[in-house]
Amino acid sequence: MSMAECPKCSSARIDKGWILSAGKIAFRSDGLPYPFSGGNVRTYVCVDCGYTESYVEREYLDKIKSKKNG
Repeated sequence: MSMAECPKCSSARIDKGWILSAGKIAFRSDGLPYPFSGGNVRTYVCVDCGYTESYVEREYLDKIKSKKNG
């Protein structure tokens, strides 16, 4: 996924990077009884207004899907 234009202010000045943490980042689904250890979180930031959008890696989403469907 990517963000070419800010959905808030329409700026094309977008920076991208990763959310960093001293520990693991985890997402806890409301539909599952336990969290998975975190995957990498790709983040896009609008340099003009600060709007931020983040996505987890596909492998992490596949883990969630398999547990919900399994």
